Amino acid sequence: MLPKVVIFGRPNVGKSTLFNRLIKRKAAIVADIPGVTRDNKGLKANLGKLEFILYDTAGFEEIDDGNELSKNILEKIKAIVSIADIIIFMVDARSGLMPFDHSCANILRKTICPVLLIANKVESEVQKNQAYEYIKLGFGEPLILSAEHGVGLGSLEENLSIMMKKLKIVYKENSLKDNSKIRLAIVGRPNSGKSTLINTLIGKNTVLTGDQPGVTRDSIMLDFIWKDQDIQLIDTAGMRKKSKVIDKIEKLSVESTIDSVKYAQIVILVLDCNEALSRQDLAIAGHIIEEGRVLIIAANKWDIVVNKEEVRIALRNKLNKALSQLKGVSLLEISALNKKGINNLMDEAIKIYKKWNIKVSTSKLNKWLNIIQQINPPPLKAGRAIKIKYCTQTSTRPPTFTFFSNLNGDFSESYQRYLLNNMRDEFKLQGIPLRFIFKNSKNPYIQDS
Repeated sequence: MLPKVVIFGRPNVGKSTLFNRLIKRKAAIVADIPGVTRDNKGLKANLGKLEFILYDTAGFEEIDDGNELSKNILEKIKAIVSIADIIIFMVDARSGLMPFDHSCANILRKTICPVLLIANKVESEVQKNQAYEYIKLGFGEPLILSAEHGVGLGSLEENLSIMMKKLKIVYKENSLKDNSKIRLAIVGRPNSGKSTLINTLIGKNTVLTGDQPGVTRDSIMLDFIWKDQDIQLIDTAGMRKKSKVIDKIEKLSVESTIDSVKYAQIVILVLDCNEALSRQDLAIAGHIIEEGRVLIIAANKWDIVVNKEEVRIALRNKLNKALSQLKGVSLLEISALNKKGINNLMDEAIKIYKKWNIKVSTSKLNKWLNIIQQINPPPLKAGRAIKIKYCTQTSTRPPTFTFFSNLNGDFSESYQRYLLNNMRDEFKLQGIPLRFIFKNSKNPYIQDS
């Protein structure tokens, strides 16, 4: 039996948008709980390797934010909660914390069902910061998401996967057979040489697995082996041009590429190095990093570049400036047509994949932390010293580190960059997306006397 996942939250937070995206089509909201919708059915949803029955609580849209929940509505909520294996509690980062959010939270606290808090409609740094206000609801830090634009779905898959494993919920049949495979997406603008690179890589040893649920209608998966390493290549229809491209990723007509990124582990962005690096290229690169995926830049058609050293320096400088959050992004020069540089490209992909899975011991982390704080202590806050007491790695893929400090850990961006750059140098993590979490907490491994 497939697990049941319920999307829950107050009106207009984006529940139906996420529902329709996960079932891969627009549909009437259906569930097998009376009072939710007229059709009384759940719909099968796919998210990467996960398959489950998804329920939307769109029937609650009739409730006004300020009104007290009626007994009838409470019964409907309890009915939905009672059938769930996992509840996605969705809130709106754009509008901020509302009284009805607290009402919904009160209902969920009475259930033993695990709850995943998601802050939706996060499309700017301001909204991202606002999202952390929802920690007050008592369900931990919210997962950042934009259901409308598909940003953050990779993280949603990872979190649901972890929750299902803890609950010993069975995945869809055969869903875990390809764990040893590296999932690789190759993306690029039209005429960048993306298709030529794919054809060069797969050669005659291609296993066409067809249109896989959970990727996109325009994508296929291709299995091949590279030096004894199983690779599952996600081939997309490509990044489509748009007449006017601006910085926001949701404004780009590149949905197929974005869908591939969220299910991939490594993404190779193919550039035609004889053309200027476009804003669209940089926006996609930024999205890959934001999703926590490994980014490799393949500068294609290198064989016809005239001033190679000049182009190399200019390209590296522009990447360093535009992608400052990822110091030392891998940049490989290739000719897909002439099969030049392909060995180096794939060797780098496998090497950096292993770094992406790195686990740094707590003792090494805190030895490093003590040294760099002695060299450059955190700036004072309101005349008081900030001290990072402890650091531990709390996740991989991407490597995620939690720092425990006094005074709410309110560090300047420049000091956070100092920590980030030093960690990359110390543990040789150049080109790997890293995530830092700062908490105001005591060392969890020290017991009170």
